[in-house]
Amino acid sequence: MDQVLEFAVVLLERNWNDLKHDLQDITDDELDWKPVPESNTIRSIVRHLRMVEQLYLSLLEDGDQTPWKDEDYVQKLTDSIPNDFQQNMQPFEDFHNRFVSLMKGSTLADLKVQTFVESSVSRPQSKDSLIFREIRHIATHAGQIRTLRNLYRRTKGEKGLFFPENRTFRE
Repeated sequence: MDQVLEFAVVLLERNWNDLKHDLQDITDDELDWKPVPESNTIRSIVRHLRMVEQLYLSLLEDGDQTPWKDEDYVQKLTDSIPNDFQQNMQPFEDFHNRFVSLMKGSTLADLKVQTFVESSVSRPQSKDSLIFREIRHIATHAGQIRTLRNLYRRTKGEKGLFFPENRTFRE
């Protein structure tokens, strides 16, 4: 594994550990709480993360042969995934670990010449783009989860879980 990929794997693993920490000791009330009716719940975010993790893994493993190119397949899969936090966390973790394992066994040069096609983008894309997408996707939603958990606690008169001890954030 080359240095760029090694660094990316460290980021993938760090993101995963941070996300697991962010979800630690979460209650059912927190999973289903919405600050406004239009927002996502943490439960729905985890379901989404699980589905996209399965997509990224399929793009990495199957490339241009991924069934995710087929809109009917995607719809059936989406409809079959429950909105159950615990039932989604285990496959999400399994998909993530397989993704990281495949990255560890790859080289950046190999990933750049291998391609995949998604239903939403008609042109082939190189598999190395999945590294950035995976890192960004989990980090973005981890931030969303932290924000929701902090807001939930503040509406209950409690201190947020993820409030930084930093003078630049003092109120």
